[in-house]
Amino acid sequence: MTPWVLLLVPLLLAAPAHAQGDAEAARRAAEAAREAAAREGDLARAAELLAERLAAERTAAAARLQSLEAEVLAASERVGAAEAAEADARQDGAKLARELEPLLPPLLRLAAEPAPLLLAAPLPPGDVALSLVALRGMLAEATSLSARLGEAETRAAREAASGARERERLEAARAAARDASAALDRQIEAARAQFRARTAAERVALARAETEIARARSIEEALARIERQRAAEERRRAQAEARARRAARTPPPAPQPSAPASEPEPAPATGGAPVAGTLVRAFAAPGDGGPARGLTYSTPPGARVTSPCGGPVAFAGPFRSFGRLVIVDCGGGLHVVLAGMERLDVAMGRRIRSGEPVGVMAREGRPTLYVELRRRGEAVDPRPFLRGG
Repeated sequence: MTPWVLLLVPLLLAAPAHAQGDAEAARRAAEAAREAAAREGDLARAAELLAERLAAERTAAAARLQSLEAEVLAASERVGAAEAAEADARQDGAKLARELEPLLPPLLRLAAEPAPLLLAAPLPPGDVALSLVALRGMLAEATSLSARLGEAETRAAREAASGARERERLEAARAAARDASAALDRQIEAARAQFRARTAAERVALARAETEIARARSIEEALARIERQRAAEERRRAQAEARARRAARTPPPAPQPSAPASEPEPAPATGGAPVAGTLVRAFAAPGDGGPARGLTYSTPPGARVTSPCGGPVAFAGPFRSFGRLVIVDCGGGLHVVLAGMERLDVAMGRRIRSGEPVGVMAREGRPTLYVELRRRGEAVDPRPFLRGG
Protein backbone atom coordinates (compact mmCIF):
# COMPACT_ATOMS: atom_id res chain seq x y z
CA MET A 1 0.00 0.00 0.00
CA THR A 2 1.37 3.40 -0.94
CA PRO A 3 2.18 5.91 1.77
CA TRP A 4 -0.42 8.47 0.74
CA VAL A 5 -3.11 5.79 0.98
CA LEU A 6 -1.97 4.97 4.48
CA LEU A 7 -2.35 8.64 5.42
CA LEU A 8 -5.84 8.88 3.90
CA VAL A 9 -7.29 5.89 5.74
CA PRO A 10 -7.45 7.55 9.21
CA LEU A 11 -9.09 10.62 7.69
CA LEU A 12 -11.73 8.51 5.99
CA LEU A 13 -12.41 6.61 9.18
CA ALA A 14 -12.73 9.88 11.19
CA ALA A 15 -15.10 11.57 8.70
CA PRO A 16 -18.29 9.81 9.93
CA ALA A 17 -17.42 10.75 13.52
CA HIS A 18 -16.97 14.42 12.56
CA ALA A 19 -20.25 14.39 10.64
CA GLN A 20 -22.01 12.82 13.58
CA GLY A 21 -20.60 15.49 15.91
CA ASP A 22 -21.71 18.28 13.58
CA ALA A 23 -25.23 16.84 13.39
CA GLU A 24 -25.41 16.59 17.19
CA ALA A 25 -24.26 20.19 17.54
CA ALA A 26 -26.85 21.31 15.00
CA ARG A 27 -29.54 19.38 16.86
CA ARG A 28 -28.58 20.96 20.18
CA ALA A 29 -28.52 24.43 18.57
CA ALA A 30 -31.97 23.89 17.05
CA GLU A 31 -33.30 22.65 20.39
CA ALA A 32 -31.85 25.68 22.16
CA ALA A 33 -33.39 27.97 19.55
CA ARG A 34 -36.80 26.32 20.02
CA GLU A 35 -36.54 26.69 23.80
CA ALA A 36 -35.53 30.35 23.44
CA ALA A 37 -38.44 30.96 21.08
CA ALA A 38 -40.81 29.26 23.51
CA ARG A 39 -39.49 31.41 26.37
CA GLU A 40 -39.88 34.55 24.27
CA GLY A 41 -43.42 33.50 23.36
CA ASP A 42 -44.24 32.89 27.03
CA LEU A 43 -42.80 36.27 27.98
CA ALA A 44 -44.73 37.99 25.18
CA ARG A 45 -47.98 36.33 26.26
CA ALA A 46 -47.33 37.27 29.88
CA ALA A 47 -46.60 40.86 28.87
CA GLU A 48 -49.77 40.96 26.79
CA LEU A 49 -51.85 39.61 29.68
CA LEU A 50 -50.28 42.15 32.04
CA ALA A 51 -51.01 44.99 29.61
CA GLU A 52 -54.62 43.82 29.32
CA ARG A 53 -55.01 43.66 33.09
CA LEU A 54 -53.52 47.13 33.56
CA ALA A 55 -55.74 48.54 30.81
CA ALA A 56 -58.77 46.99 32.51
CA GLU A 57 -57.71 48.57 35.80
CA ARG A 58 -57.33 51.97 34.14
CA THR A 59 -60.76 51.60 32.55
CA ALA A 60 -62.37 50.69 35.89
CA ALA A 61 -60.56 53.55 37.64
CA ALA A 62 -61.71 56.01 34.97
CA ALA A 63 -65.31 54.80 35.28
CA ARG A 64 -65.20 55.27 39.06
CA LEU A 65 -63.66 58.74 38.64
CA GLN A 66 -66.30 59.78 36.13
CA SER A 67 -68.99 58.57 38.55
CA LEU A 68 -67.44 60.69 41.29
CA GLU A 69 -67.22 63.68 38.93
CA ALA A 70 -70.91 63.27 38.12
CA GLU A 71 -71.60 63.11 41.86
CA VAL A 72 -69.61 66.32 42.38
CA LEU A 73 -71.57 68.00 39.60
CA ALA A 74 -74.92 66.87 41.07
CA ALA A 75 -73.87 67.93 44.58
CA SER A 76 -72.82 71.35 43.27
CA GLU A 77 -76.24 71.75 41.67
CA ARG A 78 -77.95 70.71 44.93
CA VAL A 79 -75.86 73.22 46.89
CA GLY A 80 -76.82 75.94 44.42
CA ALA A 81 -80.51 75.00 44.65
CA ALA A 82 -80.41 75.03 48.47
CA GLU A 83 -78.66 78.40 48.53
CA ALA A 84 -81.17 79.83 46.05
CA ALA A 85 -84.09 78.48 48.11
CA GLU A 86 -82.61 79.97 51.28
CA ALA A 87 -82.13 83.33 49.55
CA ASP A 88 -85.76 83.26 48.31
CA ALA A 89 -87.05 82.44 51.80
CA ARG A 90 -85.02 85.25 53.37
CA GLN A 91 -86.18 87.66 50.67
CA ASP A 92 -89.83 86.69 51.35
CA GLY A 93 -89.24 87.16 55.07
CA ALA A 94 -87.72 90.60 54.55
CA LYS A 95 -90.66 91.67 52.37
CA LEU A 96 -93.20 90.46 54.96
CA ALA A 97 -91.30 92.21 57.73
CA ARG A 98 -91.41 95.49 55.78
CA GLU A 99 -95.17 95.13 55.27
CA LEU A 100 -95.73 94.33 58.93
CA GLU A 101 -93.45 96.97 60.42
CA PRO A 102 -95.75 100.07 60.14
CA LEU A 103 -98.83 98.17 61.36
CA LEU A 104 -97.35 96.42 64.30
CA PRO A 105 -97.00 99.20 66.96
CA PRO A 106 -100.59 100.64 66.80
CA LEU A 107 -102.12 97.20 66.36
CA LEU A 108 -100.30 95.84 69.37
CA ARG A 109 -101.48 98.83 71.38
CA LEU A 110 -105.05 98.39 70.20
CA ALA A 111 -104.89 94.70 70.92
CA ALA A 112 -103.87 95.50 74.49
CA GLU A 113 -106.39 98.34 75.22
CA PRO A 114 -108.88 98.83 72.36
CA ALA A 115 -111.75 100.46 74.36
CA PRO A 116 -110.00 103.55 75.85
CA LEU A 117 -108.51 104.51 72.54
CA LEU A 118 -111.78 104.24 70.66
CA LEU A 119 -113.88 105.97 73.37
CA ALA A 120 -111.43 108.87 73.50
CA ALA A 121 -111.90 109.55 69.80
CA PRO A 122 -114.53 112.33 69.03
CA LEU A 123 -116.57 110.09 66.72
CA PRO A 124 -120.24 109.05 66.61
CA PRO A 125 -120.95 105.62 68.15
CA GLY A 126 -121.60 104.07 64.71
CA ASP A 127 -118.26 105.25 63.40
CA VAL A 128 -116.55 103.95 66.48
CA ALA A 129 -118.08 100.52 65.93
CA LEU A 130 -117.00 100.51 62.28
CA SER A 131 -113.49 101.60 63.28
CA LEU A 132 -113.33 98.79 65.79
CA VAL A 133 -114.27 96.28 63.09
CA ALA A 134 -111.64 97.75 60.72
CA LEU A 135 -108.98 97.64 63.39
CA ARG A 136 -109.79 94.06 64.16
CA GLY A 137 -109.40 93.28 60.44
CA MET A 138 -106.05 95.00 60.45
CA LEU A 139 -105.07 92.99 63.48
CA ALA A 140 -106.04 89.76 61.69
CA GLU A 141 -103.99 90.81 58.66
CA ALA A 142 -101.02 91.59 60.88
CA THR A 143 -101.39 88.23 62.58
CA SER A 144 -101.40 86.51 59.18
CA LEU A 145 -98.34 88.45 58.07
CA SER A 146 -96.58 87.52 61.28
CA ALA A 147 -97.39 83.82 60.79
CA ARG A 148 -96.14 83.92 57.20
CA LEU A 149 -92.99 85.69 58.38
CA GLY A 150 -92.41 82.87 60.85
CA GLU A 151 -92.90 80.29 58.12
CA ALA A 152 -90.43 82.12 55.86
CA GLU A 153 -87.84 82.22 58.64
CA THR A 154 -88.38 78.51 59.34
CA ARG A 155 -88.03 77.71 55.64
CA ALA A 156 -84.85 79.78 55.41
CA ALA A 157 -83.36 77.95 58.39
CA ARG A 158 -84.33 74.59 56.88
CA GLU A 159 -82.77 75.45 53.51
CA ALA A 160 -79.64 76.73 55.26
CA ALA A 161 -79.28 73.39 57.06
CA SER A 162 -79.90 71.52 53.81
CA GLY A 163 -77.26 73.62 52.08
CA ALA A 164 -74.76 72.87 54.85
CA ARG A 165 -75.38 69.13 54.49
CA GLU A 166 -75.04 69.32 50.70
CA ARG A 167 -71.79 71.27 51.05
CA GLU A 168 -70.41 68.53 53.28
CA ARG A 169 -71.39 65.93 50.69
CA LEU A 170 -69.84 68.06 47.97
CA GLU A 171 -66.53 68.34 49.81
CA ALA A 172 -66.50 64.58 50.47
CA ALA A 173 -67.18 63.88 46.78
CA ARG A 174 -64.46 66.32 45.74
CA ALA A 175 -61.95 64.69 48.09
CA ALA A 176 -62.82 61.22 46.78
CA ALA A 177 -62.54 62.49 43.18
CA ARG A 178 -59.12 64.04 43.92
CA ASP A 179 -57.84 60.75 45.37
CA ALA A 180 -59.24 58.75 42.44
CA SER A 181 -57.74 61.24 39.98
CA ALA A 182 -54.29 60.98 41.58
CA ALA A 183 -54.45 57.17 41.51
CA LEU A 184 -55.50 57.19 37.85
CA ASP A 185 -52.67 59.60 37.00
CA ARG A 186 -50.18 57.13 38.46
CA GLN A 187 -51.62 54.34 36.31
CA ILE A 188 -51.54 56.54 33.22
CA GLU A 189 -47.90 57.47 33.82
CA ALA A 190 -47.01 53.79 34.07
CA ALA A 191 -48.77 53.18 30.73
CA ARG A 192 -46.85 56.10 29.19
CA ALA A 193 -43.56 54.61 30.33
CA GLN A 194 -44.50 51.26 28.80
CA PHE A 195 -45.47 52.92 25.52
CA ARG A 196 -42.22 54.94 25.43
CA ALA A 197 -40.29 51.66 25.32
CA ARG A 198 -40.87 51.48 21.55
CA THR A 199 -37.94 51.40 19.15
CA ALA A 200 -36.51 54.61 17.79
CA ALA A 201 -37.68 53.72 14.29
CA GLU A 202 -41.26 53.25 15.52
CA ARG A 203 -41.21 56.60 17.34
CA VAL A 204 -39.87 58.39 14.26
CA ALA A 205 -42.51 56.79 12.02
CA LEU A 206 -45.32 57.72 14.42
CA ALA A 207 -44.08 61.30 14.75
CA ARG A 208 -43.94 61.63 10.96
CA ALA A 209 -47.47 60.24 10.58
CA GLU A 210 -48.79 62.49 13.35
CA THR A 211 -47.27 65.58 11.73
CA GLU A 212 -48.86 64.72 8.39
CA ILE A 213 -52.31 64.32 9.95
CA ALA A 214 -51.97 67.54 11.97
CA ARG A 215 -51.43 69.47 8.71
CA ALA A 216 -54.88 68.51 7.43
CA ARG A 217 -57.28 71.40 6.95
CA SER A 218 -60.35 69.59 8.31
CA ILE A 219 -61.41 66.47 10.17
CA GLU A 220 -62.52 64.95 6.85
CA GLU A 221 -59.05 65.44 5.38
CA ALA A 222 -57.41 64.13 8.57
CA LEU A 223 -59.48 60.95 8.39
CA ALA A 224 -58.60 60.52 4.72
CA ARG A 225 -54.89 60.77 5.60
CA ILE A 226 -55.38 58.26 8.43
CA GLU A 227 -56.95 55.80 6.00
CA ARG A 228 -54.10 56.27 3.51
CA GLN A 229 -51.52 55.68 6.25
CA ARG A 230 -53.32 52.55 7.41
CA ALA A 231 -53.48 51.15 3.87
CA ALA A 232 -49.76 51.86 3.39
CA GLU A 233 -48.93 50.17 6.70
CA GLU A 234 -50.94 47.09 5.70
CA ARG A 235 -49.05 46.93 2.38
CA ARG A 236 -45.69 47.22 4.17
CA ARG A 237 -46.70 44.49 6.63
CA ALA A 238 -47.79 42.17 3.82
CA GLN A 239 -44.54 42.77 1.93
CA ALA A 240 -42.47 42.09 5.06
CA GLU A 241 -44.34 38.84 5.66
CA ALA A 242 -43.83 37.81 2.04
CA ARG A 243 -40.07 38.49 2.29
CA ALA A 244 -39.91 36.50 5.53
CA ARG A 245 -41.69 33.56 3.88
CA ARG A 246 -39.33 33.66 0.90
CA ALA A 247 -36.32 33.75 3.21
CA ALA A 248 -37.66 30.79 5.17
CA ARG A 249 -38.87 29.10 1.98
CA THR A 250 -42.32 28.50 3.49
CA PRO A 251 -45.50 28.47 1.42
CA PRO A 252 -47.97 31.37 1.80
CA PRO A 253 -50.87 30.85 4.21
CA ALA A 254 -53.98 29.16 2.91
CA PRO A 255 -56.58 31.63 1.64
CA GLN A 256 -59.24 32.50 4.22
CA PRO A 257 -62.98 32.67 3.47
CA SER A 258 -63.96 36.04 2.14
CA ALA A 259 -65.39 38.48 4.65
CA PRO A 260 -69.07 39.39 4.43
CA ALA A 261 -69.95 42.42 2.41
CA SER A 262 -71.27 44.35 5.43
CA GLU A 263 -68.81 44.84 8.29
CA PRO A 264 -70.11 44.11 11.79
CA GLU A 265 -70.96 47.05 13.97
CA PRO A 266 -68.38 47.71 16.69
CA ALA A 267 -69.73 47.38 20.23
CA PRO A 268 -70.21 50.81 21.81
CA ALA A 269 -69.40 51.56 25.42
CA THR A 270 -72.17 51.10 27.95
CA GLY A 271 -71.19 54.13 30.00
CA GLY A 272 -72.99 56.74 27.89
CA ALA A 273 -71.26 60.09 27.44
CA PRO A 274 -67.45 60.09 27.42
CA VAL A 275 -67.37 62.79 30.11
CA ALA A 276 -69.36 63.87 33.16
CA GLY A 277 -71.21 66.94 31.97
CA THR A 278 -74.29 68.44 30.38
CA LEU A 279 -75.19 68.24 26.71
CA VAL A 280 -75.42 71.86 25.52
CA ARG A 281 -75.61 71.38 21.75
CA ALA A 282 -77.09 68.36 20.03
CA PHE A 283 -76.25 66.83 16.67
CA ALA A 284 -77.64 68.84 13.72
CA ALA A 285 -78.52 71.78 16.02
CA PRO A 286 -78.38 75.09 14.07
CA GLY A 287 -75.46 77.44 14.59
CA ASP A 288 -73.33 80.11 12.96
CA GLY A 289 -71.31 77.52 11.05
CA GLY A 290 -74.35 75.49 10.04
CA PRO A 291 -75.85 72.38 11.63
CA ALA A 292 -73.68 70.75 14.29
CA ARG A 293 -71.80 67.67 13.13
CA GLY A 294 -71.34 66.36 16.65
CA LEU A 295 -72.27 66.81 20.30
CA THR A 296 -70.98 69.49 22.65
CA TYR A 297 -70.83 68.86 26.40
CA SER A 298 -70.29 71.46 29.11
CA THR A 299 -68.05 69.77 31.67
CA PRO A 300 -66.76 70.46 35.19
CA PRO A 301 -63.18 71.79 35.37
CA GLY A 302 -60.60 69.03 35.17
CA ALA A 303 -63.13 66.35 34.11
CA ARG A 304 -61.74 63.09 32.72
CA VAL A 305 -62.53 62.07 29.16
CA THR A 306 -62.80 58.39 28.17
CA SER A 307 -63.03 56.69 24.81
CA PRO A 308 -66.51 55.33 23.94
CA CYS A 309 -64.93 52.49 21.95
CA GLY A 310 -61.84 50.34 21.86
CA GLY A 311 -59.24 50.38 19.10
CA PRO A 312 -56.01 52.01 17.99
CA VAL A 313 -55.48 55.73 18.56
CA ALA A 314 -55.33 57.06 15.01
CA PHE A 315 -54.31 60.58 16.10
CA ALA A 316 -53.57 62.42 19.34
CA GLY A 317 -52.39 66.02 19.41
CA PRO A 318 -53.31 69.66 18.73
CA PHE A 319 -55.49 70.14 15.67
CA ARG A 320 -56.56 73.47 14.19
CA SER A 321 -59.15 75.30 16.33
CA PHE A 322 -60.26 72.09 18.05
CA GLY A 323 -57.50 72.22 20.64
CA ARG A 324 -56.06 68.89 21.73
CA LEU A 325 -57.87 66.18 19.81
CA VAL A 326 -58.00 62.38 19.84
CA ILE A 327 -59.28 60.17 17.02
CA VAL A 328 -59.94 56.51 17.84
CA ASP A 329 -60.46 53.90 15.14
CA CYS A 330 -63.49 51.97 16.45
CA GLY A 331 -63.49 49.47 13.59
CA GLY A 332 -66.26 48.82 11.10
CA GLY A 333 -65.51 52.10 9.32
CA LEU A 334 -66.22 54.17 12.46
CA HIS A 335 -63.96 56.83 13.96
CA VAL A 336 -64.78 58.81 17.10
CA VAL A 337 -63.37 62.31 17.51
CA LEU A 338 -62.89 63.85 20.99
CA ALA A 339 -61.76 67.49 20.99
CA GLY A 340 -61.21 70.35 23.43
CA MET A 341 -59.03 68.70 26.08
CA GLU A 342 -56.26 70.49 27.93
CA ARG A 343 -54.15 67.34 28.43
CA LEU A 344 -53.90 64.08 26.49
CA ASP A 345 -53.19 60.77 28.22
CA VAL A 346 -52.78 58.61 25.10
CA ALA A 347 -50.43 58.66 22.15
CA MET A 348 -50.88 57.89 18.49
CA GLY A 349 -50.46 54.20 17.68
CA ARG A 350 -51.50 52.93 21.10
CA ARG A 351 -54.41 50.49 21.31
CA ILE A 352 -56.95 51.33 24.01
CA ARG A 353 -60.03 49.73 25.50
CA SER A 354 -63.58 51.06 25.54
CA GLY A 355 -63.88 53.34 28.57
CA GLU A 356 -60.13 53.91 28.92
CA PRO A 357 -59.11 57.49 29.82
CA VAL A 358 -57.74 59.60 26.96
CA GLY A 359 -57.44 63.10 28.41
CA VAL A 360 -58.39 65.81 30.91
CA MET A 361 -60.45 68.97 30.42
CA ALA A 362 -59.23 72.44 31.40
CA ARG A 363 -59.10 73.02 35.15
CA GLU A 364 -60.55 76.53 35.03
CA GLY A 365 -63.82 77.99 33.82
CA ARG A 366 -66.51 75.87 32.18
CA PRO A 367 -64.76 73.85 29.44
CA THR A 368 -66.58 72.10 26.61
CA LEU A 369 -65.89 68.73 24.98
CA TYR A 370 -66.77 68.17 21.33
CA VAL A 371 -67.66 64.61 20.29
CA GLU A 372 -68.00 63.61 16.66
CA LEU A 373 -68.67 60.20 15.12
CA ARG A 374 -67.64 59.48 11.53
CA ARG A 375 -68.90 56.50 9.54
CA ARG A 376 -66.61 56.01 6.53
CA GLY A 377 -65.79 59.70 6.68
CA GLU A 378 -69.38 61.00 7.02
CA ALA A 379 -70.55 62.64 10.26
CA VAL A 380 -73.42 60.73 11.92
CA ASP A 381 -75.40 61.25 15.14
CA PRO A 382 -73.25 59.88 18.02
CA ARG A 383 -76.12 59.50 20.50
CA PRO A 384 -77.28 55.99 19.44
CA PHE A 385 -73.66 54.87 19.53
CA LEU A 386 -73.13 56.31 23.01
CA ARG A 387 -76.31 54.64 24.37
CA GLY A 388 -77.61 57.52 26.38
CA GLY A 389 -75.10 60.23 25.57
